[in-house]
Amino acid sequence: MKNKHENFPTGLEACFLLVFLMGIEFMFGILVHDIRSWTGIGPDEIDGVIMVLSNAVLFTAMLHYKGLSYTELFHSSAGAPVGKTLLLILPVLLLVPGLEIVLGILGGWLEAWQPVPAGQQRIFDEMMANGVHSIITACLVAPVLEEMLFRGIILRSFLHQYSRWVAILASACLFGLAHMNIYQFLCATIVGVICAWLYEKTRSLWPCIALHAGSNGAAIYAYRMSLAKAGHIAWQPTAGAYAAALVSAGLGIYILRRLLMVNE
Repeated sequence: MKNKHENFPTGLEACFLLVFLMGIEFMFGILVHDIRSWTGIGPDEIDGVIMVLSNAVLFTAMLHYKGLSYTELFHSSAGAPVGKTLLLILPVLLLVPGLEIVLGILGGWLEAWQPVPAGQQRIFDEMMANGVHSIITACLVAPVLEEMLFRGIILRSFLHQYSRWVAILASACLFGLAHMNIYQFLCATIVGVICAWLYEKTRSLWPCIALHAGSNGAAIYAYRMSLAKAGHIAWQPTAGAYAAALVSAGLGIYILRRLLMVNE
């Protein structure tokens, strides 16, 4: 399959693409709720089903228009061999504890400045309340589908049109804005910058998916720990946890740099 329309989407077109996706999700949301009684889809599974169906429609159209196969979307032939790229997953995951501590500190400052409204807190609670379904959606479905869109489609196009850092920052900000609240915007944008940098270096979605899934999993863990302390009191890592996260992040950065230099 020959690649076509490498400059689609532009920045403005990417914004319309996100609005289009939200519209598809809205329509599928109505449909899934209407047919739920005879499909056997449980209330805990609805969000994941809507996300998969909506993105299936979007990617079917996008890949056909751009002349991309799923293989090329996940790992560009311009990058290092898949086997070498998969070696990056371990050091990428080693970054997660340190990253989540930084995000937790920044999120705490944001919430101290602007406390989470009760309505928004209910939305967060509902997202986390579905047990194993929440974990599957947050740590598998969302990372794969969101990386396919924001790095595989949007960033891929931006790198053809804009300078390296403009493409990285613009795609990360769109990723943050797609979460539609200031609290997730901050964390998602930071994660988006790192994922975009990884994609720019490797031209592969696999390290990005690993970081995204690890970050979401760590966020769920921190949320569950805060509930265990009663109410929504933010979970505070111990001094040992801080030290372990620092060592893990340092080791991850060291291994990542060595492997990236080898791949280059």
